[in-house]
Amino acid sequence: MKAYINITLGFICFCTLIFMSKMTWESEDQKPLFEKEKERASISFLLGADNEGYDYFRLAEEHFLFDEDEKTDVMVKTCRSLEDMIHYLNHHDSNTPWGTIQVVLHGNPFSGLSLQIENDGERATAKNLLRAMLDNPLPKLKTDDIDTLTKINFWACGIGKNPFINMALDTFFSLENGTVPDIYTSPHFVVFKESEDGASVKRVNSTYWPYIFKRGYRPGDQQIAQDMARQFPDAEVNWEAAIKVTNPNNEDEFQNSFHIPVSWTVVYPTKDSRPSVGTEEEKLQWVQSQESLMEQIEELNIPIDKFHWTVNKIKHKTKEGEIVPAIKAIGMATILCVLETEA
Repeated sequence: MKAYINITLGFICFCTLIFMSKMTWESEDQKPLFEKEKERASISFLLGADNEGYDYFRLAEEHFLFDEDEKTDVMVKTCRSLEDMIHYLNHHDSNTPWGTIQVVLHGNPFSGLSLQIENDGERATAKNLLRAMLDNPLPKLKTDDIDTLTKINFWACGIGKNPFINMALDTFFSLENGTVPDIYTSPHFVVFKESEDGASVKRVNSTYWPYIFKRGYRPGDQQIAQDMARQFPDAEVNWEAAIKVTNPNNEDEFQNSFHIPVSWTVVYPTKDSRPSVGTEEEKLQWVQSQESLMEQIEELNIPIDKFHWTVNKIKHKTKEGEIVPAIKAIGMATILCVLETEA
């Protein structure tokens, strides 16, 4: 038997500890990230678009267009991959190297960045970023427009907590001569919030508390509220009201959620050598029998019963192109975060 693992979180096991308690996130006291060299232009990239009911990128655009301290000179909304962004920087010359480059995208320390590495390529998960870092599929930045004084700030929730994301971005955005600009990846929860009068958008401090459950098996609001009240007895939060709100502009307390996928494949010499996984009990027994998988999940600090497991017999295609019998398990957990923004 041979096992193939694709555990997005396995590369950053220690990072899951941040979800086990109340955390205070994005700080406004980050002036060094926005200090501009004299005579240097600044640019923002919005690497994504809002889904219906969300306005993360809209608010980020307003912030980096108009904020007195953090506004940039150029706004780019057409790039949808890291390759796109590097291509843009290499083919849009400025008179001097860029001073500050703001990059807004979705992401988290578990599943990486919510965009492709290459155009029409793989999603920028932690594992895929690590593989791409070793394979070097992306062009290098030209030294004419970027130098060691250029600040590149990546704004996506918590990605700075993942050392593999940091290493990959340092590699992708290093210069042709091998030096690296000043790169910052946010270790915090990124929130852009509109002022009450709608006149401005600010990045604000945000505290959050996590609640984990099986994907597709979300408890009712009342049950979640009761569980969170027991889990965080010192928090002065109206849990039931907060989990009904998904737009941070409406209330100071709101919720956000994302999914954590785990994939595990085991190859067998013959079809008949595969164990039965026809019942739910057999599926769970098979998952629990995979020692390496269990060690990874234990390190993640997410209980196995918080994953919804799909386990099936499949035909697996190896890197050599051979079709072999296998069993594949996919586990999905959901993390719902209640956030509270500070004035």
